[in-house]
Amino acid sequence: MQIAVGFDFDHTLGIDNKLERTVALEIASNLCALRGIAFDADAATESMNHEIAVVRRGEVPVETALEGWLQSVAGQGPENVLQAGRFREEVVARAPDFVKALPGVREMLDELDRLGVRYAILSNGWSPLQEEKARLIGFAAPVFVSERIGAWKPSQAAFASLVKLFELPPEDIWFVGDDPEADCAGARAAGLTPVWFDWENRAWPDGQVPAAHVIKALEELPGLLQGRFSGAAN
Repeated sequence: MQIAVGFDFDHTLGIDNKLERTVALEIASNLCALRGIAFDADAATESMNHEIAVVRRGEVPVETALEGWLQSVAGQGPENVLQAGRFREEVVARAPDFVKALPGVREMLDELDRLGVRYAILSNGWSPLQEEKARLIGFAAPVFVSERIGAWKPSQAAFASLVKLFELPPEDIWFVGDDPEADCAGARAAGLTPVWFDWENRAWPDGQVPAAHVIKALEELPGLLQGRFSGAAN
C-alpha cells in the first residue's frame, strides 16, 4: 500500500520568528522618524498581525497590504510604494537569520525516505518566501505555495495539488498541520487523511470533527505510517 504525506510549513515544519512583522515594523519606524511622526509600536504590531493574516488568506497581495498599512501607521509619502515593492526581497534576504526547523524534522524526513514515503509541502503564503523557508530547513521535495498555485487552504482546490502530484486516492494522502481549520478540516473536506500536529497543546475547536490522527512530535509520524503498512499487510 502506498501512502504519501503533505505538510503545512509554518508551525508544522518550521517557524520564522515573526520575520515579516519584524521587517515591516522596522520599515514603518524608519519612515516615522523620517517624517517626524510618533511611532506607536504596539498599535503597529497589532495591525500588522492583521495584515499578515489577510495576506495568508489570499485576500490581497503582500504589496497592497503593506502599502496600505504603511500609510495608516507612518503617513503618506512616495516612500510607501517603494518600500512595499522592496518588501519581498528584504524579507527573503533576511530569512536565514529567522527561520528555524522544528525539533525532529530532519530525523522524520530521513525515516520517511527510508520507508519510501513521498512527501511535499502545501503552505498558505507568498512566493518566494515559503519556498525559501523550506530550503532553509533542508526540505528538498516539492513545495506548493498558495499564491503561486492560486488556491488557499482550506479550499479543496489547494489540496488538489497534492492529489495531482502523488496520483493516489485522496484518503491515502495524509496531511499534517497545526491548524485545525485550514489544515485538518480542509484536508478532510478534500478527502485526505488529516493529522493534527499538536505540539503547542492547543484546544481542539468545539464541534469540529477530530483529526484522524494526533501527534505531539514529528518523530511520531513514521511510526503511525509504518503501523498502517503493517495493518495493510495483515
